[in-house]
Amino acid sequence: MAPRRRRGGRDGSQDGNSSETDAPKNRPPNTAFRQQRMRAWQCVLTPKLIVSIFTVLAAIYLGFGAYLTYLAFTVRDISIDYTDCLREAPRGNGTKEPIPPDNIKSHFTSKALADHPNLDPKKMSTWHVEEKNVTFEWSGVTAPRNICVISFPIPEELPAPVSFYYHLDNFYQNHRRYVNSFNAKQLLGDAVSKDVIDGSTCKPLDLDPRGSGKVIYPCGVVANSMFNDTFSNPYNEQNSTDYVMSNKAGDISWEGLKDLYGETKYSRADIVPPPNWEAAWPNGYTNDTKLPDLKNWADFQNWMMLAASPDFYKLVRKNEHDAMKAGNYRIEIVDNFNTTVYNGHKSIVLTTITAMGARNIWPGIIFLIVGGICLILDIYFVLSFFIWKPRKLGDPSYLSWNQPSAAQAGST
Repeated sequence: MAPRRRRGGRDGSQDGNSSETDAPKNRPPNTAFRQQRMRAWQCVLTPKLIVSIFTVLAAIYLGFGAYLTYLAFTVRDISIDYTDCLREAPRGNGTKEPIPPDNIKSHFTSKALADHPNLDPKKMSTWHVEEKNVTFEWSGVTAPRNICVISFPIPEELPAPVSFYYHLDNFYQNHRRYVNSFNAKQLLGDAVSKDVIDGSTCKPLDLDPRGSGKVIYPCGVVANSMFNDTFSNPYNEQNSTDYVMSNKAGDISWEGLKDLYGETKYSRADIVPPPNWEAAWPNGYTNDTKLPDLKNWADFQNWMMLAASPDFYKLVRKNEHDAMKAGNYRIEIVDNFNTTVYNGHKSIVLTTITAMGARNIWPGIIFLIVGGICLILDIYFVLSFFIWKPRKLGDPSYLSWNQPSAAQAGST
């Protein structure tokens, strides 16, 4: 076997007789940049620098935390849990009963509550149940339904913008199979064939469970489980007017969400609504009913924006221009969504909005905690470096080989 030629050497050259021309061709040039001889700056953590860094961090975190906490406490809101309204509230317009105080949470100024004791939400809120004919906006169907009527006071004016949310807890939208249970092309408006839908991620809600073989539109567990309670505008009982709030797409949902939905190309004869939509479409998609307009149905779009935790809020109405005057208000709720089957609760929430959103004190508290830690460390370093036992910067006597124990070990 012939000896292998050394890399960079000439043919026939010997290992002991190499020359400069035999050097490897890919050796980097002998420059300051290639040979890492360029001048570089290195941060030296002197005591003054460490104290300055922690002083700046403490000022930033404490200042920002105080600002966030202040914003959170300027929010005015009221939350009413109406989970048991149909079961516990009296029936009939003249038989109102107080809502249990534990069902109500509110944040108003103590001055407003003291000046208007007859407008204390925990004491003056009532509920009752009525039966009315209700027209479902998105189907056009009119049917008798049980209405939960909630009356509540607002002790002080809520400045615009005012947002209206519903709140669910113990409802898990983050399960892997739940998250994937929809068909994007079908939502865009394409008439996706039965063969494609059958056995897709929409299963088990892909085809009509009654055996007709028709495609469910929109298919999947997410659409079927949509929260379908509906809410009226808050009605001011003092001046007999509605506090008008918008529920249009673009007002309560992101404008870009409309691009994910389109008018369906399905024929009415080929599709059926999801099973849980029976209240709005009791006879299916007939010529007497509307097809779901997903592109302009903001409540549906918000529902399809899945929540990461089982405790979440969804926006249903909003008024960005008019303040909500103090007084007694009434909201009528078409109660269709049963949360008791999974031990959940549902609430309505009226709240003002700041630059950081609705009321949430935890970001401010976290910033204050971090700022407090930085301040404590800053004080400790000031005492340690400059007051307790300051030492000369770069003192060689502190090197390990200059310590008495090292000297004694060397002598032995």
